[in-house]
Amino acid sequence: RQRRHVVVRSGGGEAADFGVLHETSTTANRLKPSSTVAMTDLAGEMKREGLDVISLSVGEPDFGTPARIGAAGERAIAEGQTKYSPNAGLASLREAVARKLAQENDIAGLDPSGANILVTNGAKQAIAEAVLATCAAGDEVIVPAPYWVSYPEIARLAGAEPVVVETRLEENFLLSAEALEQALTPASRVLILCSPSNPTGSVYSRAQMQALARVVATHPRLLVISDEIYEHIFYGGDGSGGDDDGGEDGGE
Repeated sequence: RQRRHVVVRSGGGEAADFGVLHETSTTANRLKPSSTVAMTDLAGEMKREGLDVISLSVGEPDFGTPARIGAAGERAIAEGQTKYSPNAGLASLREAVARKLAQENDIAGLDPSGANILVTNGAKQAIAEAVLATCAAGDEVIVPAPYWVSYPEIARLAGAEPVVVETRLEENFLLSAEALEQALTPASRVLILCSPSNPTGSVYSRAQMQALARVVATHPRLLVISDEIYEHIFYGGDGSGGDDDGGEDGGE
């Protein structure tokens, strides 16, 4: 809470000094600054000072935008595609996302028109909107640690309480079904899973995912947000994070 003075002058007369009380909301006060952004800002300041800095903060590539993407953007501008788009995203884009999910991720039952697809400006907006749409005060969001620093703050933004579940090096920093079961309460509303993991890079095997799914299935109120932003940064195995195909329950 800060008191600031606002000076108002009218018609060249005397200045009037009003003490204005500035308060931030309860929601804003619950949020913590991003340590990743703080590191990025510090690295930027050091570079401006002429220091040779290797920044391992934000996850962005060290190369420029590919030429074909830049050309597509220029073409869209030239063609006048600069107006408001549908809230859910361009129909052609949602159709392409639906095809991708069906072909690459074997997700069945999606409407090919993309009717159940929502396009956002990045993963953070997608996760934030999903949590805001499903959580309220008193709800709990399960976050396996180590975690992307935004997960707990997104939960707090929705008025929910982040419940951090520690994982172990011996288990490759992956959440076990047993640890998940112990963390769940009647207030549990959302479980956030990230595979490949940010920041560890660990990947859940199909068998591990199935074990977690069996726990989730016994808690009808629990929703799962699957953060797969790094799905293509994977260097071995069958793409599921392990050699175990899960037997007959492969589609669980």
